[in-house]
Amino acid sequence: MKRLLLAFGLLALVLMAGTGTALATGHEGDDCNFVVAGKNATADGSVLMGYNNDWSPSNYSYLTVVPAPSATTYQYVEFLTKGDWPEGGINDHQLAACYGVATDIAKVVEDADPYVDTGWGADMWGDILQNCATASQAIDYFQQMADTKGFSGDAAGSFAFADENQAWVVEVISGHHWVASRVPDNAFYEQPNMLRTRTIDLSKPNKFRGSADLEQFAISLGRYNPNSGPFDVAWAFGNRNKLQDPYNTHRLWGALHLVTPSAGYDTSMPYDTRPVSVVPDHPLTRQQIASVLRYHYEGTVLDLTNGYTLSSPHLTTERTICYKTTDYSVVFQMRNWLPDAVGGVAWTALCRPCSSTYVPVYDSITGVPAPWGKKAAYNDFRAVADSLDASGTVSGQIRYRYYIPLVRGTYGSFESSTAAAQGCVESTASCLPASQRPAYLTSYTGQRANEAQGLAQQLIALMP
Repeated sequence: MKRLLLAFGLLALVLMAGTGTALATGHEGDDCNFVVAGKNATADGSVLMGYNNDWSPSNYSYLTVVPAPSATTYQYVEFLTKGDWPEGGINDHQLAACYGVATDIAKVVEDADPYVDTGWGADMWGDILQNCATASQAIDYFQQMADTKGFSGDAAGSFAFADENQAWVVEVISGHHWVASRVPDNAFYEQPNMLRTRTIDLSKPNKFRGSADLEQFAISLGRYNPNSGPFDVAWAFGNRNKLQDPYNTHRLWGALHLVTPSAGYDTSMPYDTRPVSVVPDHPLTRQQIASVLRYHYEGTVLDLTNGYTLSSPHLTTERTICYKTTDYSVVFQMRNWLPDAVGGVAWTALCRPCSSTYVPVYDSITGVPAPWGKKAAYNDFRAVADSLDASGTVSGQIRYRYYIPLVRGTYGSFESSTAAAQGCVESTASCLPASQRPAYLTSYTGQRANEAQGLAQQLIALMP
């Protein structure tokens, strides 16, 4: 995913290496992470989808509202990054799309069915959000895309669609091959930078969708022998080294460890015993999904900071879920007991979520505050993150350890007050005439967004 722009990033990294600049890992071109929780896996019956967009330390993010072009299409809140790059979002019928993650496909697969220069790319998310009201419709629409134009390299990777009742994970295998699987309603799913779909049954379209010739395609490439056992999509088409790379498996372990600690998973997550999804130990809240997106493996064998005494968690050699390249984080919340204009919320944190705060952005709003529609708001949240990770010490402690309690306390109070107000705000909005709900929620979203940005500015002043 984002192949064309990532190529420039990789070139820059090569140049940096030539000047002796230290790099934490050899994976700087890989990016992003997402998680999904079905409605029966959550504490309130929401469908939850969390996403960290990890692209580049020089990237930035902002929001816009794209109006419906006709009476038969839908308005949506869109996430964008540097260069007006479209990142998906949520529409006013509670359909959410996360831009997804880059995945490593075996070269023989890409050579056999190359990406199509004129195929669907980053434009697909806006097209789907504007024309589909449900995740099921999104999968149907995606199949039409595959059958007509195919996919360009900008669409390569894995991503997800979710509405108030269900969620689907889609993995693009090559220019014309793809697979989708529905996340079980009682399950939690984690997606780092590797293929995650395993066994499928395309005769059950309510659970699996995809190219009809997937198995035959794998056989023709010598990537699957029917005599060897069940057809495994990830093993057939993925780069098998990346399927077992700690860069990916540690993030998979981290997320599963947080939601199912009773399972006692090994940090290496051996492929043969690795679950595709898990039933969490306890029903998950929106705040717990945010905690997954903020995770640096604190207090575990993978924590290289020793309680932040050695360094910031973003400056070690360990690839954490919240990472130095995270330029925005979002938790999509969809609820089937509320009107569509009220039930869908994109809880948005600009820059790294550990040093930012999640702001409720309702799916039906008609606009965002001006600083959130350009780089200005992002810059304030980024300044807090950069201050935490800056070199030097304060009172004998590294800056991250010294200041993170202040940051967490400030933003934690904001998030608590926002959570406490949510029920009243949504009850009020639901009681309004349908035509008045967008204006009310636009005002409320703007109020909270401005308040959060103001807190970032205050923190900057308190972190010399």
